[in-house]
Amino acid sequence: MVKSDKRDAMYFDRTCKGLVIHGPNRASLEEIKIPAIKPGEVLIEVAYEGVCGTDLEVFSGELGYYKSGLAHYPIIPGHEFSGWVARIGPNVQNLHQGDPVVVECIQSCGTCEDCLSSNWIACKRRKELGVIGRNGGYCEYVAVPARFVHRIPPNLNMKEAALCEPTAVVLKGLKRMEWALERAKTKPLCAVVGTGPIGHLCARILALRGYEVTAFDRNPKRLSYFEGSPIGTADERDKLCQFDIIVEATGDPDALHEILEHSKAGSTLLLLGLPYARREFNFETIVAYDKTIVGSVGSAAEDFRDAIAILPKLDLSLFTERVFPFEEFEAAWEAFRSRSHLKALLEIASGES
Repeated sequence: MVKSDKRDAMYFDRTCKGLVIHGPNRASLEEIKIPAIKPGEVLIEVAYEGVCGTDLEVFSGELGYYKSGLAHYPIIPGHEFSGWVARIGPNVQNLHQGDPVVVECIQSCGTCEDCLSSNWIACKRRKELGVIGRNGGYCEYVAVPARFVHRIPPNLNMKEAALCEPTAVVLKGLKRMEWALERAKTKPLCAVVGTGPIGHLCARILALRGYEVTAFDRNPKRLSYFEGSPIGTADERDKLCQFDIIVEATGDPDALHEILEHSKAGSTLLLLGLPYARREFNFETIVAYDKTIVGSVGSAAEDFRDAIAILPKLDLSLFTERVFPFEEFEAAWEAFRSRSHLKALLEIASGES
């Protein structure tokens, strides 16, 4: 966290390191001005930033928001981070300097009709950290509205805290299909297809809640991560016909097509993967067999609070074993692409003291 000598230096030179993406495939680590904070905002010193596929899609220009013109360069990416409150702006009541915190990614306006009905993702004025209109965690300091900041407890270390955002995404998705999980007289059989970070977290959370879970992946290494756990594993998707609940976490249109075709009558499918490509599909397969499809993206404040509560109950060792210095962000990206580890983290600050 911010120490007095570092704080003095920060106020003196007013610069910090940030990774700026200027356009498709154009990024550089630069000295930039420390963000100024407005009333209602806080300045956060970033501790750890998790590498996510969205970061690489922003870098490549492949993310749909950039193709449609909703998002624009330059942008500092990153939406999975932990840190400490470094400065507090006027009108901020519930945070203090030095507090360990995490921050919501989707930041809606809070006043439009959609926001007033808690439909945050529909807010046309929303910002998304590191994606749309607000710089993210690939920077030593980030300025954010205090209402999206959550203090974390002492039993959650800063590396694990960087997993709050993807965990919140999973919890929101499971909440959207809660009715399907609870309607059966006996607990439904659950399958998770794709065991990258989101799928792995989803399988662990379902197992923690007492469901019988099978994880599907064609990468043997990713399936090996479940050894010693109550989660079963499989690599052939034709076995999906026996499951009541199927979570699709790959974003691969071929995988989704197989699931839609082979899932059992009356099953519920939760789509957590992105992006899905345009495909032709005969929806009679859905309608004629009473299947339900639930889509889910992002998360909100209650999901972050739930994530903070559940993370200490999960084994997160696989997520935190590969940490790169900030300057080696390209190596961290390559580790993500190669799937050599379940997760890659960037250490933005110099330590947790």
